[in-house]
Amino acid sequence: MTNDLNISKAVSKTLATPLDRLPSLITDRSLQNSHEIVAGLAELASDPQAHIPVETITMPKKKFGQRPIVIPDISARCLFVALVDSITKDLEPDSRADGKWEAYEDFAKQSPSQYIVEIDIAACYEFIDHDILHRELLIRTMNAKKAEAIRSFLERCSFNNRGLPQLSWPSDRLADLYLSLLERRLMRNKLEVLRYADDFRVRVDSWEAATEVIEYAAEYARDLGLILSSDKTGIFRVDRYKLRLDKERELQQKYLDHAKAKLTLVQLVGGDYDVEFVEIPPAEEEALIASMHRIVDDWHRRTKSGSPDTEHHDEIALRKMIPYALTALQKDRRIEAQVFTDLIYRDPLRLERVCKYVLSRMDGFDEGTENWSLLRSIVQAGKIGPWARIWLLHVAGKLPACETDDAKWILEWAQAQCKDRHEIVRSEAAWVSAKFGLLTDEMAMFLLKEATAITEHGIAASMGCQGTLNGSVVNSVISGRPMNRGAYEWGRQN
Repeated sequence: MTNDLNISKAVSKTLATPLDRLPSLITDRSLQNSHEIVAGLAELASDPQAHIPVETITMPKKKFGQRPIVIPDISARCLFVALVDSITKDLEPDSRADGKWEAYEDFAKQSPSQYIVEIDIAACYEFIDHDILHRELLIRTMNAKKAEAIRSFLERCSFNNRGLPQLSWPSDRLADLYLSLLERRLMRNKLEVLRYADDFRVRVDSWEAATEVIEYAAEYARDLGLILSSDKTGIFRVDRYKLRLDKERELQQKYLDHAKAKLTLVQLVGGDYDVEFVEIPPAEEEALIASMHRIVDDWHRRTKSGSPDTEHHDEIALRKMIPYALTALQKDRRIEAQVFTDLIYRDPLRLERVCKYVLSRMDGFDEGTENWSLLRSIVQAGKIGPWARIWLLHVAGKLPACETDDAKWILEWAQAQCKDRHEIVRSEAAWVSAKFGLLTDEMAMFLLKEATAITEHGIAASMGCQGTLNGSVVNSVISGRPMNRGAYEWGRQN
């Protein structure tokens, strides 16, 4: 292990920051009082011979299909953070930093060229070659020990010496480094290139030049073990791109102006002989909220007359605004459940935004009955993979107890998830069951038998929360790993 890793800082950062696109897992929350133990295990994980437990789950892609996500155990994730954090100064600038997306859009919008080539890498994180990445790390850091430590970590997390664990910022930074190789190859052809994550844009003056760029990119990507996404790689005219952006802005402004017009008050001012009309415009926030409600209502009305495969341009533009609308309306009157189920049906990734909408309202609104009903509607609508089950279980674990049929149905569903084939799902289901006093000795024994170091402490936390399980079963957990004892005590207090 290299000597200058700040493991303690990495543990604090990892436990405080959920994986991207996932809620804070019970396996992370239950270790809030066990920093020193986790740090010690992270140091042990730095041994090249140490086994790193990983689980692969799937989450929806933006359009169709599922994306495999590799999640290492918590101590390995802490080690990964410490390793990459120690070489940050030698890496590429973060392509996802504040303002980068706006710059990426402006690159096309303000282009003096006639065409923009858009290049996307298919399943980028899955195919990053460890040997190529290792060579680039050596060149950038001039530190053989750290380059080798990172390669060792990645090889122990993968099955074929390729790929990065997804949903974490250290992988994002290493992917930036890897993709900079392709970026530089394109720039050496005297091309104007800008990249955001694994999306590239290139300015060109003719259709012929644009097709050549795609050929170059496909060849260079192949040298790196990558392939271009056929769905997302293409050519568009700058003027049409600007026109589309203008129409989207006009649509947003139209809704805002309509809301302002409806909310503006007209008052009579003056005495008996001198009267004038004075307009008192609404507050900007009030108008924004009104416009967001109308966007949601209009989008939902349009979805009833068509299928996701035949969305009209205006409907797509409205759907893109729905996440912003949900954020803006978190503190206003509740949106009807059918809007959420239809949104998730058409865009499964939006489940995350819906769950955050529910969680954000819990302190200010008494909506327990509605929330249990919504969760049931989402589950019964189908298309619920492991990523979605994790989110729904997380929300269920936060809801207040409720004696409705919907609440009972969801809790029975949660108990059934204790036998899911994904252990991260099982640990979340165990916590929900324990929160409502439904975790049994038999279920705890089954969960422990099937658990690895990824979730065993999360199940210990659930046992501590339940508090009524067989003493022998409890002792079999807390007398073993120190991390389990800490998680068990945390569960008793939470």
